[in-house]
Amino acid sequence: MKKLFLLIAAFAAISLAMTSCQKEETETPAFEEDLTTNEDVATVTNLFQDTEDEADNQIETRGGGLSCPTVTVTPDDGTFPRTATIDYGPDGCEGPNGRLRQGTIIVNQTAPMASPGATRTITFDNFFVDGVQVQGLKTITNAGTAGDNNIVFTRIVEGASLTFPDGETVTWDASHTLTQVAGADTPFLPDNVFEITGGSSGVNRNGVAFTAEITTPLIKRKNCPWIASGVRAITINGRTRTMDYGDGACDRVATVTYPNGFTREVLIRNWWRL
Repeated sequence: MKKLFLLIAAFAAISLAMTSCQKEETETPAFEEDLTTNEDVATVTNLFQDTEDEADNQIETRGGGLSCPTVTVTPDDGTFPRTATIDYGPDGCEGPNGRLRQGTIIVNQTAPMASPGATRTITFDNFFVDGVQVQGLKTITNAGTAGDNNIVFTRIVEGASLTFPDGETVTWDASHTLTQVAGADTPFLPDNVFEITGGSSGVNRNGVAFTAEITTPLIKRKNCPWIASGVRAITINGRTRTMDYGDGACDRVATVTYPNGFTREVLIRNWWRL
């Protein structure tokens, strides 16, 4: 009887070990894929927002009197439509937030962006941020005003991609609504605050498709390089988790929460340069 008990116990232990190994083999790749997607969504959101903020700043200051970048506006007589070319050159230059930009941002605008119906398109020519090539078409349109007389913009991103130094690529398309909730009554950019809603989709570095839907409006202040608050739901292979950008502090930290309650912080950073 004792031998039979030991045999049964040994068999149970082996079965449990095999089950644990199988579970680890099936869950670990999925978890790593989730981490890759979280990182890619955070990176593509940040870099494309950065190019938008950079275009706003350089057009407003006309290069700020610095030798790099060179900002050229044609025609330069205050009329529209017009084109602004922001050229960082092949060697590039480092901006206030420590980012190295190379190549050219091209901005075409039909009218002052405070005018209903005005459209701004942003494209890139051999443009890089911290060694990552940025491509795609971004179209921003003044859609009029909403409650409290806030200006509303639509933002469509088409055929966008980030190509990292090792050749890996993330693709991205997005449709967002931006409502200006502060700063519209002053001529200064730093006090502008936008509430962002909408969704996006793409393919991560490993060739796996994802979607990202904003469930709590994202808050973006022009005086902060990061999204300050808001939540988005990210779905990959039928698995959905949330990415929470925090309580309004200007930092690069987001918290990801999985369906089982497990949480993990994501640091929005140039991980490809580590």
